Amino acid sequence: MQLALPSDSSRRRLVIAGAALIGASLFATNPARPTLPEVQHRAVQLTAGEETWSQVVAESETNLQTIEGEAATANSDLSSAFSTEFGGFGNQITSDFADFETGVQQAISGGWYGDDDGYVFGLFQGSLAGPNGIETGSTLQEISTALDQGNLFNAFSYFDTFSLEAFDHIVQPVIEPFLTDTSDSGVTSLPIPGELLQLATNVYDQFLSYDNVVTLGNAGLAPVLSAAFALTRDLDTIGTEFSSGDYTQGLSDLSNLSSDVTGALLNGFVQTNPVDGDSAPFTGLLNTGSVLYELLVDGPTQLATALGESTASASAESVSTALPDLFTGLF
Repeated sequence: MQLALPSDSSRRRLVIAGAALIGASLFATNPARPTLPEVQHRAVQLTAGEETWSQVVAESETNLQTIEGEAATANSDLSSAFSTEFGGFGNQITSDFADFETGVQQAISGGWYGDDDGYVFGLFQGSLAGPNGIETGSTLQEISTALDQGNLFNAFSYFDTFSLEAFDHIVQPVIEPFLTDTSDSGVTSLPIPGELLQLATNVYDQFLSYDNVVTLGNAGLAPVLSAAFALTRDLDTIGTEFSSGDYTQGLSDLSNLSSDVTGALLNGFVQTNPVDGDSAPFTGLLNTGSVLYELLVDGPTQLATALGESTASASAESVSTALPDLFTGLF
């Protein structure tokens, strides 16, 4: 026996009846109560179901392009900060190594002249300019001559003077990068370990703060809250449309519910405070203030600042100043 299929008009009545049942169930589970403040999605969506998939994709691409541009700037500043900070260490080590080589050469066949010790020749030979003109000599020869004369005191004096000068010009350049040095004028220069410790302190102070913890918490919770607000707002609207008999608009909004919620998850949600009219933007996954922005833009910017590079700019501003508290204006 062959079953008769319902006619087109019968199918339409079944769809309308089903929609009416859905609307009635939504209305039954959502009795009269104070609703959330009037909200709008990204300042262009006024009712449920208005954000299509093409709009979601277009806005997501725009947000990604914005993050890409600001991330390029932030990482360029970070690279410059790394080059400046750690390049200085390399220059310091290179300079000290050159001083060490010069000191060894002077100790072998050169020497030093100073007001305190006078002429101190190299071990084997040396020609030094002083107040008496250029003098030539050898520390080993001076020691040998003193010993030949039986003058142990002078022999030791030559050895002692040479050893102190050699220490200042050979050993000092090797250990100087690792020891704090205070000049006669009272200026203290930090050694490489001291600068690294100061750098670690700067990074710690820059990242491990209560404001940053709040910012990260906001960035992590905001996309979920954005999607939840869009979902509950649209369900309220759809339920109202079905209960009022506007099935056409209700079905249309229901079909666009997924794109609307996805758009809020990716690109954020704007809630308007009915008291003062201010808006508290809930960020999504892709826009400014999101976790992605925090990792690619704000994090490198803060690290560059900790390294001593000034990277303040309007386009790479700290998220903590741009992202309001999530719960501002909710109640």
